[in-house]
This record gives sequence, C-alpha cells and structure tokens, in this order.
Amino acid sequence: MNLAFLKSLFFYNDLERHLVHEVEEPPLITKHCSMKKFKVGDKQLNLRVFNLPHYRENKFPALPIVLFIHGMGGSLSQFYHLMDHMSHYAELVAVDLPGHGKSEFQPTDWASYKTERLVDLLETVLSSTCSEGREVVIIGHSMGCVLAAKLANRLGIRCIGMVAITPVAELDEKTQKLQRLLPYVPGFVFDILRALDRWGGTESKSVNRMVAKETSEEVRLKQLRWNLQVRTPVWMRTAAGLTPATKEEWAALNTPVYLIGAEEDHATPPGPNMDVIHKWLTSPCTSENSLTLVRGAGHAVMIEKPELVCGLINDFITESVDVKLSLGWQLSYLAARDDKWSLKNEDKWRATQCVSSKVGLGPFRAMKTLREHDKEHNPVILEEQYPDITDVIDISRETPPYEPSSFKRIAYHKFPTVSKLPPTKDEVKKYIELVDSILKERKEQGIENPVVATHCHYGFNRTGFFLCSYMIERLGVSTKDAIAAFAEARPPGIKHPHFIDELYVRHTQ
Repeated sequence: MNLAFLKSLFFYNDLERHLVHEVEEPPLITKHCSMKKFKVGDKQLNLRVFNLPHYRENKFPALPIVLFIHGMGGSLSQFYHLMDHMSHYAELVAVDLPGHGKSEFQPTDWASYKTERLVDLLETVLSSTCSEGREVVIIGHSMGCVLAAKLANRLGIRCIGMVAITPVAELDEKTQKLQRLLPYVPGFVFDILRALDRWGGTESKSVNRMVAKETSEEVRLKQLRWNLQVRTPVWMRTAAGLTPATKEEWAALNTPVYLIGAEEDHATPPGPNMDVIHKWLTSPCTSENSLTLVRGAGHAVMIEKPELVCGLINDFITESVDVKLSLGWQLSYLAARDDKWSLKNEDKWRATQCVSSKVGLGPFRAMKTLREHDKEHNPVILEEQYPDITDVIDISRETPPYEPSSFKRIAYHKFPTVSKLPPTKDEVKKYIELVDSILKERKEQGIENPVVATHCHYGFNRTGFFLCSYMIERLGVSTKDAIAAFAEARPPGIKHPHFIDELYVRHTQ
C-alpha cells in the first residue's frame, strides 16, 4: 500500500480538484438557475431551481410544462442535453434535491430525505412554478423515476405523460439490509469506502458502474465529476429513506409511460427493473412503444447517447402525449401564419447560399429554391454555372416559384413533402428509390458522375435529412459522418435539432 493510495483516501488528487472546482456547467444551466427558498411542512429549504420558459409560449395554445427529476446523488445538470433539446418547444423546470447538486444541505435530519418527503418537496416546487391546473410531463432518471411515479399519481389527470430513464423497481434483500445499517455507519468510514471506489479515476468502479465499457473519456470525466460532487451524508440519508414505488402505484398510473433502459446498466439492470415495471403497468401505459433498450450505454444513457435519447423521447411525446409539445408542430403552426415571401423571409432567402458544394461521397448538391426572374438564382443560371447537375428534385410542397420548363438540360422531379417535420420512413424510402432510378438512367445515357440537386425552400432541414439518409442507407456512411458531411458542404447544416435526433433514432436502434 503506497503513500499515493493512502493519500487518495483523504484528499483529492489534481484531476479530482480540477473537476470539482474548475469545470463549469453549460451556460444554459447557469443562466436559468437560481437559489430559491421553500417551506415544506415545518422545514425551510434553500434549493437550486432551473426554470426556462418557452420563448414563444404566448403564440401557441396552452402547452404542458416539463419537469425533470434527477436520481440519488445526481443533479439537474445531468439533464442538460434533454433540456437543450426541449427548450425549443417547452417550458422546463428542474430542481436539485436537498443536498444534491448546488442545493444546500438542509435540513440535516434523516426523516427529511424519505421518499415521500421528497415528493412533497417536488409538489411544492411545481406549485410555485406554474398554475394549479397546468398539465405536466415528468421525466425521471433512476431514483427520480420513483419520485416521478409517486408524483404522477398525486397529480392525477394533470400528468399527461411520464418518461422513466433507467428506472428502479424493487430493492433486493442486500440493499434493504444496507439501508437499515446506514444510520449507524460513521460518515468518515463511508468516505473511505467511496475513495476506494473511485480509485482508478475514469476507469474506477464508481465510473464503470454508471457507464458502458466503450464510453468516451469525455463522458467518463463528467460521470467522475458528478460522483465527486455527491455529499456523503446526503447520499446516506437519501439511500436510507428510499422507498420504491410499489407494483400498485405503477399500475395506478393513468397516463402514457415510456421506459428507457440501457443494455450495460449495472446500477439498475433492465431485467429486474425496467422489464418488471413494464409488466406492472396497465393501459394506457402499455403499448409496443412503451419500452426501449438502448445498446452500448449504461446507467448514464442520457449522457452517453444524447441524440438518441432526445429523439426517442421526442417521438414518444409527439405520438403518445401531446403533438403540440413538439418543435415540428409548433414550427408548422407558426408557418401557417407566415408568408414565405414576406420581406423578412425574402431577405433570409437572398442571404442563403444558392448551391452547396458536392456533399460528401454522395452524388448530391443541396440548394435553396430557384426563382424564375431572380438575377442570381434561376433555372437558366443554374444550368450555366453547374454543368455537372443533371437533375433537380423539388421536395417543397408548394408550386415552385420558378417554371420547371425553363430547364433545357436539367430534368425536374417533383417530390412534395411537408415543411418543419422530418420526412417519414416511407418518404425516405421513395426518395432513395427516385435517386437510384435517376442515377441508373443517367448511367445508361453514358453520363459520368451525374449530380442530383435537391431543394426545399432554404435547403437545410428536409434537404439535409434526405441526403444524409441516402448516404447512411446506400453508401454506408455513419450517422455522425453523414450529418458532418452535409454541414461541411452547406454550413451550418441541418438546423432543427429534432431532425438530427430523428436521424439518430432511425439509424442507431
């Protein structure tokens, strides 16, 4: 046993000090967090609360609020990727539970950390944030799923949807025995046990328990930082007071529930937890889409696979909870009240790059829609400036603002799709078939290296989705590389985050 090892039991090393004291949280978190005082029963609490209103909420019908609940030893910052994604279409609320994250460790009595008392606290935070009758969607992680289930039952019809990420079902006999012993274990003894658990840094047992084997060093550093931030007395009190939601409580939920598990979750393995809860749920909770097992991820799945988890939750909310709580619906709602060729939008169109460079390894260029009498971007100029383009696929739904018959050499193909929404699987299939047929025909005509130009209105979101899908499905390009290739050819690439997340959902699972 060397000196460095003994020292690590009582003092942080350089890496640990750096993670605890110097690494900052994302600006989205720090900007929208504040310390707030609450009274729950006879206890006073000073908690960090995250509240981000929808920046366009007054333009829509009433929208639900989204509440995030972290797990034991966690913090609201673990939901950063989901918060960043959902901030575009929902008002968001989260809180660091007492002693967790940056909330103060008060009160210090053990009873205040019992599960039911924490649910009381969440009710208080929610009532201070929104009106009494406002609908709520709850997203919980780990122990946060227990709190979410209990809170959802209290809210009744106000809770219109719930997402449980790596949930816990029941505590085994060994864990229950540990719970009974915790109040009698000296804090310094538990500190030593935690230090031993952290030995090895990002490859320690404490990190490996939470993430998958192949998880990146960046994610491992984040997990180590969160592990270091856990206060020993807070963890001991929360663990001792944990009472999982019962079979009856899960079955009583009268709202759509989506369970997300992780294949390499060693903290709450999916078999005895997610699968058990799924069996407990009753209609309308149970459906073929109410459960997903994510491969190549551990307990921290929402950090390890952020795009995939965001996309899965977005699909669940859109299809099973409330379509208004989706960026696609909201953009369509606003677009229906807007004129694409208003002065503002025409200026935006003129400032947009006319035609991209060739996209990755694919036979593509992306472009904005042409205008018949525009001096810079019309059918005649396109044919003159881009002799490699043999075909144009117009994926806009409207009649184009140019005359397709103006093309003398280029072949025009109309393939109408709806704006603001990711193309459906069937649309992607038919688009790929159309491109294949074009390339086959040009090859038969003896044309070498034909290029297909695709456009919607501006040529970023739908266009990028189709081109990336082709590269992924036909050329074997990874989702990440396809998205990057499109962004390089047509900066800044696909703009809508729900389009990017949908690409990951379709091509990761």
